[in-house]
Amino acid sequence: MIKSKLNVTSLFYLDESILNKDFFLVPLYLTKHLHGEFNFVYPQNAYNLNYPSEYRGAHLIPIKSDSEFSFSLWKERQSILYMIKHAKKIDVLFLVWLNHRSLLLAYIYKLINRKGICFVKGDLNSESFSPTQSRGLFSIIKEKFRAILHRNVDVFSCETEVSYAAVKSGVLGEYLSDRVYHLPNCFDEDTREVLHVKVRPFGDKEDIILVVGRIGADCKNHEMILEALSGLDLNNWKVIFIGNIADNFKVAIETFFNDSPKLKDSVIFTGPIYAKDELWEYYSRSKVFLMSSDKEGFPNVFPEALRFGCFIITTEVDAAFDITNHGEVGKIIKKGDVQNLRQFLKHELISNKIDFEVHYQAAIRLASDKFLWSSNMKRLVDAKFTTLQK
Repeated sequence: MIKSKLNVTSLFYLDESILNKDFFLVPLYLTKHLHGEFNFVYPQNAYNLNYPSEYRGAHLIPIKSDSEFSFSLWKERQSILYMIKHAKKIDVLFLVWLNHRSLLLAYIYKLINRKGICFVKGDLNSESFSPTQSRGLFSIIKEKFRAILHRNVDVFSCETEVSYAAVKSGVLGEYLSDRVYHLPNCFDEDTREVLHVKVRPFGDKEDIILVVGRIGADCKNHEMILEALSGLDLNNWKVIFIGNIADNFKVAIETFFNDSPKLKDSVIFTGPIYAKDELWEYYSRSKVFLMSSDKEGFPNVFPEALRFGCFIITTEVDAAFDITNHGEVGKIIKKGDVQNLRQFLKHELISNKIDFEVHYQAAIRLASDKFLWSSNMKRLVDAKFTTLQK
């Protein structure tokens, strides 16, 4: 039996998107399975002044802090003071990224509370393991010091099979190799049930190719999609882009429609959709989800697309192999390969040579087996948090 009133605390940033992402959902579902209480501590700024004190049972606790994504010891002083004051009361400290901030807070926490468990979510991709250029004395000392600080991490999770295998092989040192756990980003089934968003049966899906994200952001390479679509006859298919549109990408959109005026009614840019029920309804309607990114960790849009039975077309980012089960429920294309994408859309997808219903059923099964937060969190608790069980 799990101890009651066990405390899970996370120190992270808060904005309009965080509460729907893995950075919040991992400690939320972890707390649920530990039957404890969850404190989400965040630096308050001009953009997050009006959040409630409680959300989904979690206590949202603002602190007056200048903390930023770029590390500064002075700007982290309030986070440090919070940790010094509350470390003894925290049973599980949840942190994101193996950076200076996380290593410092983990060190303070374990210095004060040796029995506590420090859980760091890596949020890694292949580029995280690129070798450093410098092998001078300072670089060697710095690596040795980081290795010492790693010893304050009790559980280290990786999202993709690629990153998990790399850490397990010792790329971040023997200590983390023994403490790494494969925890993919998953779908928030609890929220779907609360919002009453239905997973449409395959027969109710539409000929829609869905693209979701920061439209035109450099790493997303949405130019690849526009180039692949240029001049194509989409028949009855529509391509729907959902998300904020970068200013510099608006020129590319204008050029695209000038070159392909017949696609104005078939390629649609909705802008951002913040309401989860409305956004998920698009997934539920769509037969296909498309991602063209050059760089990703494990994007939350992947498990969302899979849960609603979408056929996933994606570039070969690390998580592509996890979410398609190595191509079983989708198509993986080389990064930047416009011609391959164009040919696949033209000769396979639009020509109706894909058995979407078979892929739909496989996607639903894969989501249920591997990509729901609740079942994954239960496995994590059983594997790594046995000391918190009676």
